[in-house]
Amino acid sequence: MEETMRRRLLRRPNSAASVAIIPDELMLEILSSLPVKPLIRFRCVNKFFNTLVFDPHFVQMHLNKSSQNSQLALTYYEVEGYKSSLVTLSIPGLLQKQFTTFHRSDPYHLLNDYYYLCNPQQRVVGSCNGLLLIVISCPYRDEWISFWNPAMRTKSENFKICPDSTLRSRSHYKFSFGYDILTQTYKVIAFYFYVQERKRGCKSKCVVKVFSLGDNSWRDIQCPPVSPLDYHRDNNNNNCGVHLNGTINWLARKDLIVSLDLSTETYTQLLLPRIFDCLPKLVVLNKCLCFCLDVEKTHFVIWKMKDFGVQDSWIQLFKISYENFTKVKLLPLYLCVDDDILILANDGNNKAFIYYCRDNKVEEIGITNVIMWFQAKNYVESLVLTH
Repeated sequence: MEETMRRRLLRRPNSAASVAIIPDELMLEILSSLPVKPLIRFRCVNKFFNTLVFDPHFVQMHLNKSSQNSQLALTYYEVEGYKSSLVTLSIPGLLQKQFTTFHRSDPYHLLNDYYYLCNPQQRVVGSCNGLLLIVISCPYRDEWISFWNPAMRTKSENFKICPDSTLRSRSHYKFSFGYDILTQTYKVIAFYFYVQERKRGCKSKCVVKVFSLGDNSWRDIQCPPVSPLDYHRDNNNNNCGVHLNGTINWLARKDLIVSLDLSTETYTQLLLPRIFDCLPKLVVLNKCLCFCLDVEKTHFVIWKMKDFGVQDSWIQLFKISYENFTKVKLLPLYLCVDDDILILANDGNNKAFIYYCRDNKVEEIGITNVIMWFQAKNYVESLVLTH
Protein backbone atom coordinates (compact mmCIF):
# COMPACT_ATOMS: atom_id res chain seq x y z
CA MET A 1 0.00 0.00 0.00
CA GLU A 2 2.85 2.35 0.82
CA GLU A 3 4.46 1.72 -2.58
CA THR A 4 1.16 2.32 -4.37
CA MET A 5 0.74 5.58 -2.50
CA ARG A 6 4.20 6.72 -3.52
CA ARG A 7 3.61 5.89 -7.18
CA ARG A 8 0.32 7.73 -7.17
CA LEU A 9 1.96 10.68 -5.47
CA LEU A 10 4.77 10.82 -8.01
CA ARG A 11 2.59 11.06 -11.12
CA ARG A 12 3.80 14.36 -12.43
CA PRO A 13 2.82 16.23 -15.61
CA ASN A 14 4.58 14.89 -18.71
CA SER A 15 6.44 18.01 -19.76
CA ALA A 16 10.02 19.08 -20.26
CA ALA A 17 9.88 21.12 -17.07
CA SER A 18 8.95 18.07 -15.03
CA VAL A 19 11.37 15.46 -16.38
CA ALA A 20 12.90 13.60 -13.44
CA ILE A 21 16.63 14.17 -13.18
CA ILE A 22 16.93 11.90 -10.16
CA PRO A 23 14.96 8.77 -9.21
CA ASP A 24 11.57 9.40 -7.63
CA GLU A 25 12.43 7.57 -4.42
CA LEU A 26 15.59 9.60 -3.97
CA MET A 27 13.70 12.80 -4.66
CA LEU A 28 11.24 11.95 -1.89
CA GLU A 29 14.10 11.27 0.50
CA ILE A 30 15.67 14.62 -0.31
CA LEU A 31 12.46 16.62 -0.06
CA SER A 32 11.47 14.99 3.23
CA SER A 33 14.80 16.13 4.70
CA LEU A 34 14.17 19.81 3.98
CA PRO A 35 12.89 22.34 6.54
CA VAL A 36 9.23 23.27 6.37
CA LYS A 37 9.74 26.78 5.00
CA PRO A 38 11.12 25.81 1.55
CA LEU A 39 8.56 23.01 1.23
CA ILE A 40 5.76 25.52 1.72
CA ARG A 41 7.30 27.73 -0.96
CA PHE A 42 7.44 24.76 -3.36
CA ARG A 43 3.63 24.61 -3.26
CA CYS A 44 3.59 27.48 -5.74
CA VAL A 45 5.64 25.54 -8.32
CA ASN A 46 2.94 23.14 -9.52
CA LYS A 47 0.11 20.86 -8.41
CA PHE A 48 2.52 18.02 -7.68
CA PHE A 49 4.36 19.93 -4.95
CA ASN A 50 1.11 21.35 -3.60
CA THR A 51 -0.25 17.82 -3.24
CA LEU A 52 2.99 16.45 -1.84
CA VAL A 53 3.17 18.82 1.12
CA PHE A 54 -0.23 17.67 2.42
CA ASP A 55 0.05 13.98 1.58
CA PRO A 56 -0.22 11.99 4.86
CA HIS A 57 2.59 9.61 3.90
CA PHE A 58 4.98 12.44 3.06
CA VAL A 59 3.98 14.35 6.21
CA GLN A 60 4.94 11.28 8.26
CA MET A 61 8.20 10.83 6.34
CA HIS A 62 9.11 14.44 7.03
CA LEU A 63 8.15 14.14 10.71
CA ASN A 64 10.30 11.03 11.16
CA LYS A 65 13.34 12.93 9.92
CA SER A 66 12.66 16.26 11.60
CA SER A 67 12.23 14.46 14.93
CA GLN A 68 15.99 13.89 14.83
CA ASN A 69 16.51 17.68 14.89
CA SER A 70 15.04 18.59 18.26
CA GLN A 71 14.37 22.14 19.36
CA LEU A 72 13.04 23.87 22.46
CA ALA A 73 10.06 26.21 22.30
CA LEU A 74 10.73 28.96 24.84
CA THR A 75 8.54 31.74 26.20
CA TYR A 76 10.38 34.91 27.18
CA TYR A 77 9.38 38.35 28.42
CA GLU A 78 10.16 41.52 26.54
CA VAL A 79 11.17 44.42 28.75
CA GLU A 80 9.23 46.97 26.73
CA GLY A 81 5.51 46.52 27.16
CA TYR A 82 5.86 43.59 29.56
CA LYS A 83 4.71 41.21 26.84
CA SER A 84 5.86 37.68 26.15
CA SER A 85 6.99 36.12 22.90
CA LEU A 86 7.89 32.66 21.68
CA VAL A 87 11.10 31.43 20.07
CA THR A 88 12.19 28.00 18.88
CA LEU A 89 15.89 27.24 19.33
CA SER A 90 17.82 24.25 18.07
CA ILE A 91 19.50 21.99 20.59
CA PRO A 92 22.89 22.19 18.78
CA GLY A 93 22.59 25.99 18.83
CA LEU A 94 22.02 25.97 22.58
CA LEU A 95 24.90 23.57 23.19
CA GLN A 96 27.22 25.68 21.05
CA LYS A 97 26.01 28.87 22.76
CA GLN A 98 24.96 30.55 19.52
CA PHE A 99 22.24 32.60 21.23
CA THR A 100 22.83 35.51 23.60
CA THR A 101 19.92 37.96 23.30
CA PHE A 102 16.63 37.60 21.41
CA HIS A 103 15.28 40.32 19.13
CA ARG A 104 12.06 40.23 17.13
CA SER A 105 14.08 40.58 13.92
CA ASP A 106 15.97 37.34 14.53
CA PRO A 107 15.28 34.54 12.01
CA TYR A 108 14.46 32.03 14.74
CA HIS A 109 11.88 34.37 16.26
CA LEU A 110 8.26 33.53 15.46
CA LEU A 111 7.25 36.79 13.82
CA ASN A 112 3.67 35.83 13.07
CA ASP A 113 1.21 37.73 15.26
CA TYR A 114 -0.19 34.42 16.50
CA TYR A 115 2.98 33.89 18.47
CA TYR A 116 3.18 37.30 20.02
CA LEU A 117 1.55 36.41 23.32
CA CYS A 118 0.24 39.87 24.12
CA ASN A 119 -2.51 38.34 26.24
CA PRO A 120 -0.87 37.39 29.55
CA GLN A 121 -3.47 34.65 29.96
CA GLN A 122 -2.21 32.77 26.88
CA ARG A 123 0.20 29.96 27.62
CA VAL A 124 1.76 27.02 25.84
CA VAL A 125 0.79 23.89 27.76
CA GLY A 126 1.72 21.10 25.36
CA SER A 127 3.77 20.12 22.33
CA CYS A 128 3.39 17.10 20.07
CA ASN A 129 4.75 16.42 16.57
CA GLY A 130 5.17 20.09 15.72
CA LEU A 131 1.83 21.25 17.12
CA LEU A 132 1.68 23.49 20.18
CA LEU A 133 -1.38 23.43 22.43
CA ILE A 134 -2.34 26.91 23.59
CA VAL A 135 -4.73 27.68 26.43
CA ILE A 136 -6.40 31.09 26.66
CA SER A 137 -8.01 31.82 29.99
CA CYS A 138 -9.21 34.75 32.05
CA PRO A 139 -10.25 34.74 35.72
CA TYR A 140 -13.96 33.98 36.20
CA ARG A 141 -14.47 33.63 32.44
CA ASP A 142 -14.48 30.87 29.85
CA GLU A 143 -11.34 29.10 28.70
CA TRP A 144 -10.37 28.15 25.14
CA ILE A 145 -7.77 25.98 23.49
CA SER A 146 -6.16 26.31 20.08
CA PHE A 147 -3.45 24.53 18.09
CA TRP A 148 -0.45 26.21 16.47
CA ASN A 149 2.02 24.93 13.95
CA PRO A 150 4.86 27.48 14.22
CA ALA A 151 6.79 26.10 11.24
CA MET A 152 3.79 26.40 8.90
CA ARG A 153 2.55 29.55 10.65
CA THR A 154 -0.97 28.20 10.91
CA LYS A 155 -3.38 28.30 13.81
CA SER A 156 -6.68 26.57 14.43
CA GLU A 157 -9.79 28.31 15.57
CA ASN A 158 -10.35 28.71 19.31
CA PHE A 159 -12.33 25.88 20.88
CA LYS A 160 -14.27 26.66 24.03
CA ILE A 161 -13.83 24.42 27.04
CA CYS A 162 -17.31 23.64 28.27
CA PRO A 163 -17.31 23.47 32.08
CA ASP A 164 -19.53 21.08 33.97
CA SER A 165 -22.40 23.11 35.39
CA THR A 166 -22.24 21.19 38.67
CA LEU A 167 -18.67 22.26 39.41
CA ARG A 168 -17.81 25.17 41.67
CA SER A 169 -15.64 28.16 40.88
CA ARG A 170 -12.76 26.79 42.94
CA SER A 171 -12.14 24.17 40.28
CA HIS A 172 -9.43 24.45 37.64
CA TYR A 173 -8.11 22.53 34.64
CA LYS A 174 -4.83 20.81 33.97
CA PHE A 175 -4.21 19.98 30.31
CA SER A 176 -2.23 17.24 28.56
CA PHE A 177 -1.61 16.84 24.84
CA GLY A 178 -0.71 13.70 22.91
CA TYR A 179 -1.17 11.53 19.84
CA ASP A 180 -3.45 8.51 19.50
CA ILE A 181 -1.35 6.12 17.42
CA LEU A 182 -4.24 3.79 16.55
CA THR A 183 -6.64 6.40 15.15
CA GLN A 184 -3.89 8.89 14.21
CA THR A 185 -5.67 11.60 16.15
CA TYR A 186 -4.32 14.40 18.33
CA LYS A 187 -6.06 14.50 21.69
CA VAL A 188 -6.24 16.93 24.58
CA ILE A 189 -6.95 15.56 28.05
CA ALA A 190 -8.40 17.99 30.58
CA PHE A 191 -8.49 17.12 34.28
CA TYR A 192 -11.02 19.28 36.06
CA PHE A 193 -10.11 19.39 39.75
CA TYR A 194 -12.66 20.73 42.18
CA VAL A 195 -13.46 20.80 45.86
CA GLN A 196 -16.71 19.22 46.96
CA GLU A 197 -17.98 20.74 50.19
CA ARG A 198 -19.61 18.44 52.71
CA LYS A 199 -20.78 18.71 56.29
CA ARG A 200 -17.78 16.72 57.46
CA GLY A 201 -15.32 18.74 55.42
CA CYS A 202 -14.13 19.16 51.85
CA LYS A 203 -13.17 16.43 49.41
CA SER A 204 -11.21 16.91 46.20
CA LYS A 205 -12.62 15.28 43.08
CA CYS A 206 -11.99 15.44 39.35
CA VAL A 207 -13.71 15.14 35.99
CA VAL A 208 -11.80 13.98 32.89
CA LYS A 209 -12.62 15.28 29.42
CA VAL A 210 -11.04 14.50 26.05
CA PHE A 211 -10.94 16.68 22.93
CA SER A 212 -10.07 15.11 19.56
CA LEU A 213 -8.66 17.39 16.87
CA GLY A 214 -10.84 16.83 13.82
CA ASP A 215 -14.01 16.01 15.74
CA ASN A 216 -13.52 19.32 17.58
CA SER A 217 -15.74 18.38 20.49
CA TRP A 218 -15.37 17.52 24.17
CA ARG A 219 -16.62 14.35 25.81
CA ASP A 220 -16.27 12.79 29.25
CA ILE A 221 -14.18 9.69 29.83
CA GLN A 222 -13.72 7.48 32.86
CA CYS A 223 -11.78 8.87 35.80
CA PRO A 224 -8.56 7.09 36.78
CA PRO A 225 -8.57 4.69 39.75
CA VAL A 226 -6.18 7.08 41.52
CA SER A 227 -6.36 10.77 40.66
CA PRO A 228 -3.18 12.65 39.69
CA LEU A 229 -1.73 14.75 42.47
CA ASP A 230 -3.13 18.26 42.38
CA TYR A 231 -0.24 20.21 43.84
CA HIS A 232 1.13 23.74 43.28
CA ARG A 233 -2.16 25.20 42.13
CA ASP A 234 -0.40 28.42 41.15
CA ASN A 235 1.55 26.66 38.41
CA ASN A 236 -0.43 24.90 35.70
CA ASN A 237 2.71 23.23 34.37
CA ASN A 238 3.08 21.04 37.46
CA ASN A 239 1.96 17.43 37.08
CA CYS A 240 0.19 18.13 33.77
CA GLY A 241 1.17 14.74 32.43
CA VAL A 242 3.88 13.72 29.96
CA HIS A 243 3.23 12.15 26.56
CA LEU A 244 5.08 9.00 25.52
CA ASN A 245 4.23 6.31 22.95
CA GLY A 246 0.55 7.17 22.75
CA THR A 247 0.08 7.49 26.51
CA ILE A 248 -0.24 10.34 29.00
CA ASN A 249 1.40 9.78 32.38
CA TRP A 250 0.78 11.57 35.68
CA LEU A 251 2.18 11.23 39.17
CA ALA A 252 -0.59 9.98 41.47
CA ARG A 253 1.39 9.28 44.64
CA LYS A 254 5.02 9.47 45.68
CA ASP A 255 5.41 5.92 44.41
CA LEU A 256 2.71 5.64 41.73
CA ILE A 257 2.18 6.77 38.13
CA VAL A 258 -1.20 6.70 36.38
CA SER A 259 -0.89 6.09 32.63
CA LEU A 260 -3.72 6.73 30.14
CA ASP A 261 -3.67 4.89 26.80
CA LEU A 262 -4.99 7.44 24.29
CA SER A 263 -6.23 4.71 21.94
CA THR A 264 -8.27 2.63 24.39
CA GLU A 265 -8.78 5.49 26.88
CA THR A 266 -8.04 3.08 29.72
CA TYR A 267 -5.64 3.48 32.63
CA THR A 268 -2.64 1.53 33.87
CA GLN A 269 -0.81 1.99 37.17
CA LEU A 270 2.99 2.00 37.21
CA LEU A 271 4.97 1.77 40.43
CA LEU A 272 8.12 3.76 41.03
CA PRO A 273 11.10 1.71 42.28
CA ARG A 274 10.41 2.84 45.86
CA ILE A 275 8.80 5.56 47.97
CA PHE A 276 10.79 8.78 48.17
CA ASP A 277 10.72 11.48 50.81
CA CYS A 278 9.77 14.24 48.35
CA LEU A 279 7.51 14.40 45.31
CA PRO A 280 9.19 13.31 42.08
CA LYS A 281 8.47 15.07 38.78
CA LEU A 282 7.84 13.13 35.57
CA VAL A 283 9.72 13.95 32.37
CA VAL A 284 10.49 12.25 29.06
CA LEU A 285 14.17 12.02 28.11
CA ASN A 286 15.47 10.20 25.04
CA LYS A 287 12.03 8.67 24.44
CA CYS A 288 12.00 7.10 27.91
CA LEU A 289 9.77 7.82 30.89
CA CYS A 290 11.84 9.34 33.68
CA PHE A 291 11.34 11.01 37.02
CA CYS A 292 13.57 13.39 38.94
CA LEU A 293 13.71 14.54 42.53
CA ASP A 294 15.78 16.17 45.24
CA VAL A 295 17.63 13.80 47.58
CA GLU A 296 18.49 15.15 51.02
CA LYS A 297 19.04 18.62 49.53
CA THR A 298 22.49 17.51 48.39
CA HIS A 299 21.85 15.77 45.07
CA PHE A 300 19.50 15.84 42.10
CA VAL A 301 18.63 12.32 40.96
CA ILE A 302 17.09 11.12 37.68
CA TRP A 303 15.61 7.64 37.22
CA LYS A 304 14.72 6.09 33.85
CA MET A 305 12.30 3.32 32.88
CA LYS A 306 14.29 1.54 30.16
CA ASP A 307 11.29 -0.49 28.93
CA PHE A 308 8.04 1.43 29.21
CA GLY A 309 5.52 -0.40 31.39
CA VAL A 310 8.07 -2.91 32.75
CA GLN A 311 8.34 -2.38 36.49
CA ASP A 312 11.77 -3.98 36.88
CA SER A 313 13.37 -1.77 34.21
CA TRP A 314 13.79 1.31 36.44
CA ILE A 315 17.44 2.37 36.69
CA GLN A 316 19.11 5.37 38.31
CA LEU A 317 20.43 7.44 35.42
CA PHE A 318 22.10 10.41 37.14
CA LYS A 319 23.01 11.61 40.60
CA ILE A 320 24.15 15.23 40.30
CA SER A 321 25.69 17.13 43.20
CA TYR A 322 24.28 20.57 44.02
CA GLU A 323 27.76 21.96 44.65
CA ASN A 324 27.75 23.67 41.23
CA PHE A 325 24.25 25.14 41.59
CA THR A 326 22.68 27.92 43.64
CA LYS A 327 19.01 28.36 44.62
CA VAL A 328 18.35 24.87 43.42
CA LYS A 329 15.09 23.76 41.83
CA LEU A 330 16.08 21.75 38.78
CA LEU A 331 14.15 20.34 35.83
CA PRO A 332 15.66 18.29 32.96
CA LEU A 333 14.76 19.74 29.55
CA TYR A 334 16.73 17.61 27.11
CA LEU A 335 19.13 14.66 27.14
CA CYS A 336 21.41 13.98 24.19
CA VAL A 337 21.17 10.62 22.44
CA ASP A 338 24.23 9.06 24.07
CA ASP A 339 23.15 10.21 27.56
CA ASP A 340 26.27 12.31 28.08
CA ILE A 341 24.95 15.90 27.87
CA LEU A 342 21.93 17.14 29.80
CA ILE A 343 20.18 20.52 29.55
CA LEU A 344 18.71 21.59 32.90
CA ALA A 345 16.51 24.48 33.98
CA ASN A 346 16.97 26.04 37.42
CA ASP A 347 13.77 27.68 38.59
CA GLY A 348 15.54 29.12 41.61
CA ASN A 349 17.33 31.75 39.52
CA ASN A 350 15.45 31.28 36.22
CA LYS A 351 18.56 30.06 34.40
CA ALA A 352 19.44 27.06 32.26
CA PHE A 353 22.58 24.96 32.35
CA ILE A 354 24.43 22.35 30.35
CA TYR A 355 25.62 19.40 32.42
CA TYR A 356 28.43 17.32 30.93
CA CYS A 357 27.91 13.97 32.57
CA ARG A 358 31.27 12.36 31.86
CA ASP A 359 33.25 15.33 33.15
CA ASN A 360 30.76 16.26 35.91
CA LYS A 361 30.95 19.81 34.58
CA VAL A 362 28.26 22.51 34.54
CA GLU A 363 28.05 25.54 32.23
CA GLU A 364 25.37 28.23 32.21
CA ILE A 365 23.48 28.98 29.00
CA GLY A 366 24.19 32.69 28.83
CA ILE A 367 21.02 34.07 27.25
CA THR A 368 20.24 37.51 28.66
CA ASN A 369 16.48 37.53 28.04
CA VAL A 370 14.06 36.67 30.84
CA ILE A 371 13.05 33.15 29.82
CA MET A 372 10.47 30.92 31.48
CA TRP A 373 12.75 27.90 31.36
CA PHE A 374 10.43 25.74 33.45
CA GLN A 375 7.76 26.18 30.75
CA ALA A 376 10.05 25.04 27.90
CA LYS A 377 8.59 22.47 25.51
CA ASN A 378 10.35 20.01 23.25
CA TYR A 379 9.53 20.90 19.67
CA VAL A 380 10.15 19.68 16.11
CA GLU A 381 9.21 21.22 12.78
CA SER A 382 6.42 19.41 10.96
CA LEU A 383 3.79 19.63 8.23
CA VAL A 384 1.02 18.46 10.56
CA LEU A 385 -2.20 20.40 9.99
CA THR A 386 -4.02 22.31 12.71
CA HIS A 387 -7.44 21.07 11.63
